[in-house]
Amino acid sequence: MYYKVSYNLNLEKKNLDFVSYIITAYNKRKYLEGVFNALALEGGSHKREYIVVDDGSNDNTSIILKKFSTKLPGRLTVIKRGNLGASYSTNEAVTRATGYWLRLLDGDDKVTYKSTSKMLYLAHRYKVNFVYGLIGEKKESINTMPFKHVKQNKEEGLKKFIKNCPANSSSILVSKNRYLLSGGCNENFISPDQVLFLRLFCVGSAVLLNQIVAVLPSNQSIDRLSSQTRRSRYESILALINLCDENPNLEKIYVKLAFKRALSRANTYNKRLNNTYFSSHLFNYILSKLFFPRHYKKFMQHALKVFSGNNIERPKEWKTRADKIYISNNFIKK
Repeated sequence: MYYKVSYNLNLEKKNLDFVSYIITAYNKRKYLEGVFNALALEGGSHKREYIVVDDGSNDNTSIILKKFSTKLPGRLTVIKRGNLGASYSTNEAVTRATGYWLRLLDGDDKVTYKSTSKMLYLAHRYKVNFVYGLIGEKKESINTMPFKHVKQNKEEGLKKFIKNCPANSSSILVSKNRYLLSGGCNENFISPDQVLFLRLFCVGSAVLLNQIVAVLPSNQSIDRLSSQTRRSRYESILALINLCDENPNLEKIYVKLAFKRALSRANTYNKRLNNTYFSSHLFNYILSKLFFPRHYKKFMQHALKVFSGNNIERPKEWKTRADKIYISNNFIKK
């Protein structure tokens, strides 16, 4: 969803070190104390504010939020409403952000010491408006990692994230202007991760900081999309279809790469999840090695069937509430 409203983008020089932390939380009470402790101790001289979206939690998440409201080195704003998904929540919080920069964070991921300061330094040094780092599970390895970084152009970034999504949104520092220009999160996806990276790289370059900037919980919940193989892989292919749909003038090299990646992933997971070796997905995978069909999207859509019970359409239980509302509103209009 692209918000067609007026924004205060805070483009003045005095705000170039002002970061709005966007934190989405759905039933993350058991993680939030650690998340907020990490934010309180993060360090750095930049100005900051914190915007938390309580996305319909029913575990008394608000208790933790009240507890830490005075311990953070910046103003805390809490948005509480019914569950609409992390992508919708991120977009909603961005409309309230007053910082020049956005630091995205899931409600169970912990920022590492001075990670935002390091990314801000790289943004200013290379004059870019998008920096991202690594996500890890072991905190003890962070301080031993050298301060390595590399600038990636649009081509390098798109190729990398079409092939795979090796990071999640908790690793992102992006200017509010760049976020809005890219279109932000697609609210029909539960996870903002791969679609957001692809959208951000469609409009320019970035710097990759080869250090861990956020730590995943050691006992990851089954509610995390990454732990739901069928759903997450379905959405990874849907993200590639979305890339092609949104960018009709996208260079053919990226379209072909997305096409090949979708069919390769479908074949791999068809064998792994469905224990089927000889199938249309194997045939299509071989086909993708030989030529690029005119109606390539039909083959990519067919690849979705591996994960959704032989259906192209996303199962009802996988739809976001925002997606259901959109479908319902369109049905009423018709």
